[in-house]
Amino acid sequence: MIGQPEIVVNYRAALARLEVWESDAMSEFDWRSPTAYKKMLNAEAADFAWEYLRRNRDYREDYRNRQNIGSIAAADPTFRQQWGFLFAADPDQAFDAQTIFWAPEVLPTVLRVGCGRAAAYSRPYDVDVGELSGADLRRAPDGWHAVLRLGGMTHRLWLQRLPAKRAPIILELPLDTDFDLQSRAAYRLWSAIAKRTLAESHSSLPLRRRQRLTLAIRALDGRIEGNSYRTIAEGLFGASRIPQQSWKTHDLRNRTIRLVQTGLSLMRGGYRALLRRRHGAMESTLRAE
Repeated sequence: MIGQPEIVVNYRAALARLEVWESDAMSEFDWRSPTAYKKMLNAEAADFAWEYLRRNRDYREDYRNRQNIGSIAAADPTFRQQWGFLFAADPDQAFDAQTIFWAPEVLPTVLRVGCGRAAAYSRPYDVDVGELSGADLRRAPDGWHAVLRLGGMTHRLWLQRLPAKRAPIILELPLDTDFDLQSRAAYRLWSAIAKRTLAESHSSLPLRRRQRLTLAIRALDGRIEGNSYRTIAEGLFGASRIPQQSWKTHDLRNRTIRLVQTGLSLMRGGYRALLRRRHGAMESTLRAE
């Protein structure tokens, strides 16, 4: 019996993979509409990281498997190592609909909190982490993890144990390669507690970078839906800008391909570079558009 030609087999295999991909595609947003992604223009780096990760088919499958066996709420070291956060988060929920507890080793701006003595020459702030408004607190094997929303920003803390009420707290800032990120995160927290107004939000990504990241998400969603580069370009930039002729060599085609490739790269693990926010790492991922 003569087998099917290899090209037909490969085509059918590719089509089957695409159908599986499309069956898991996210229909939450209309990727053609910039308005549907408007909230991303105020998102922080960690928010973008989650938005890319929750589109990852392997993560969505992992979440469903854990959901089926009832292990969603538990902290899992394997899950932490693979995906970068402590507790499974629902991929059908956006960054502003749930709390994402990123692991300290993945997100350097997670501040380590301990107990200390009050200095004789200054007055400590009366801070009770467990009672702060806008706080989410959960326990993992390595201690307590808190996500606070103060002063219009998100702050993340890691406590090996909860301090007693009114006990002075300290922030541990190791003198390592992440000191710059952690010191700025500490300053943001101090400013929020002291109700000081920052001249600028040091946690925010530059507007242009947020715009590029948002455009890459839209391109990614269009590709996950199964659209061609041309269709995606028409949705992103407008059909009137797409030429009938010379499309293969047009600048918008190259730009669209780069956006899709950036989105795929971030979805498949590059989101960790967003979390660490190293200038070189981010720039290599976010090529100029």
